Order: sequence, then C-alpha cells, then structure tokens
Amino acid sequence: MKTKSKSLGILTALMVPVLLGGLAQTPDVKAKDTALGGVSGPTANKLDIINELKQSGSFHKTLEGLTNAYGLDNELKGKGPYTFFACDDKGWAKMPEEDVTSLFANNKKLKEVLTYHVVKGQKLTCADLDAMKDIQPMQGGLIKVSHKDNKNGKDEMYLDKVKVKKTDILCSNGIIHIIDGPIMPPLKQ
Repeated sequence: MKTKSKSLGILTALMVPVLLGGLAQTPDVKAKDTALGGVSGPTANKLDIINELKQSGSFHKTLEGLTNAYGLDNELKGKGPYTFFACDDKGWAKMPEEDVTSLFANNKKLKEVLTYHVVKGQKLTCADLDAMKDIQPMQGGLIKVSHKDNKNGKDEMYLDKVKVKKTDILCSNGIIHIIDGPIMPPLKQ
C-alpha cells in the first residue's frame, strides 16, 4: 500500500507542473526574433514573406521596389506558396547607383526584374534547388542554377551569376533565399 501511495505521490508531483504548464512552457520569442534575425522559435515562420523582410531591416531597397512595382508586395503577402530570392541592401549597393536609379524610375522594368525573383506556386528548398538546372520565375524566363567551389573548396550555389548567401528561411506563405545581388533577366525592349 505504501508503494502504491508513494508512486501516486511521485506521479502527482510530475503531472501537476505539466497540467499547469510549468514544464511545457517555452520562452517567448520577441517579434524581432525571426528566422532572418538568426533566432528560430515558435514565431519564426508565422510571418509572411514581406513581413519577414521588414522585420529583418536589411531589405529596404527590395521592399521599396516591391511596393513600386504595381503591388508585388501585396502579392507576396498572399496565400502562396512562393519562393522568393531576396537581394539585401548590400547586394543592391553593388550595382552602379545610376543603374539602380534608372531601374526604380521605370516601374515596368522594375516589375520585370522583381518578378524574376519570385517563383509562384512552389516552396523550393535548397535541396529542391540543388536538384534543378533552371527555375521558371513569375517573369516567365529561366534562372540558371549552378554551383562553384569557393577558394576554400566549399560548394556555393548561384542563380544565374548571383551567389546565394543564405537559404531556407521559412515563412507562413513560402520560403526566402538571400542572394548577394539582384538577378537580372534579359529585359524586354
């Protein structure tokens, strides 16, 4: 009888915190703690692509372009799924300033360039991209997927001639891969 009562006491001692949530609690993840910020957790993939980029604070030029390009920002807030190749502000800074200014002054060409960064209807992970030779984005062209070894012998992925810096940032409506410059399609005349 003592053993049964002792076992019941131990079981009760273990179950009470679980029932009250003591052992099941996880630390709160702040809004800034998103996948792009380097912290994963319960809220890491609850943001859509646009809000994930906004939370990061490193994609001002891309977000400006998506807004200017006939509401592409609203498209990327939609249900998806989408794969988005996001150029950060450092990547845009690699382009000559006059080229960036000219591109952003022409909404039609800007939309053409930015829709070249979006694959609609697919959530392509790094593993998916590894198995592909090319990708068809919303713009309609083809992005060539290739690999090169860097100077340390490490394999790096390229989309056309642009290096992929970070992969597989999950969002509520798709996935983001960060690239080190804008991918430029052959522009229509």
